[in-house]
Amino acid sequence: MQAVVALRRRKHEGLTERVALRRGPFLLLWLLLTGLAGAQAPEQVAPGVWFLLGEASKGYSNTTVIEMKDYLIVVDANYPGRTKELMALMPTLSPKPVRYVFDTHAHGDHSYGNSTWTKAGATTMAFTGVAKEMDRWEPGRWQTFGERREDVRATGEHDVERPKKIIAGDKFVLNDGQREVDFLFLGWGHTPGDGYVWLPKERVLATGDAAVNGPRNKLADAWIANWPRVLDKAIALQPTAVLPGHGERGGVEILSGQRQFLIDLYAAVGVEVAAGKRGAEISVTLPARDTNWVPKDLALDIESTTAEIVGKAPAGGLPHVWK
Repeated sequence: MQAVVALRRRKHEGLTERVALRRGPFLLLWLLLTGLAGAQAPEQVAPGVWFLLGEASKGYSNTTVIEMKDYLIVVDANYPGRTKELMALMPTLSPKPVRYVFDTHAHGDHSYGNSTWTKAGATTMAFTGVAKEMDRWEPGRWQTFGERREDVRATGEHDVERPKKIIAGDKFVLNDGQREVDFLFLGWGHTPGDGYVWLPKERVLATGDAAVNGPRNKLADAWIANWPRVLDKAIALQPTAVLPGHGERGGVEILSGQRQFLIDLYAAVGVEVAAGKRGAEISVTLPARDTNWVPKDLALDIESTTAEIVGKAPAGGLPHVWK
């Protein structure tokens, strides 16, 4: 079983291994039937809370599943192809229905599966900023990704479905007496609508792309200067488990590492801009502590950061094209 689902072994993940092995036959059958026998098995990070790695080669984001007394909450709708995989996987985790699907932000790998979920009876939801970003950028981005992705084309739709429940304000709480789930807007970081999902009792934080583990982020829609301040608020929650939008789960080091990378990048680009450099003239070398977050094409991040510094406004608020 271990060889098939490639379970990671860490001393602090004994619970993960026990749960996966207990559900082994059912989960293994599902993996074989769906052709995903090499996929990463779901990790149980707390009783009734699972973390599922998205397959990077397919552009999928990670998913968090939270079990309530009578239903399930899914964090991030993902792309339509992944949505169908997740729907097939849910019975291996819990027999309860998916009632809510929360979009942490408007990007396609986190929201383009919305209509697939709602057709299955779930209610999609997100903060106001997510709907505003969709209204700003769609259906243009949907159509662009439809040219690249079969699962988007296969929906037969021409625009992303907006979340059915729009959350106004900075906080929304679901508490059924068994578990409390807090949906938090801490400010404009990765996008103007970034939503976090916080389990105060379990001290588990799902971040979407407000914090990722690895070189898997884009800054085009960000407010780069403000993002570290937002992450300070997330760090202040003192989570013991951080479930990022991309990359493996970990602890608060994911938040602090993402934060430091942004601070160092902004400072380095600022020095170059102050020296009168622009475009391809700008070249930065970041400290070794940032290695985990530095993308292969750092030029795109430099471009966004330069635009923000020169434009004296959030990069995401300036005219730009998603690349």
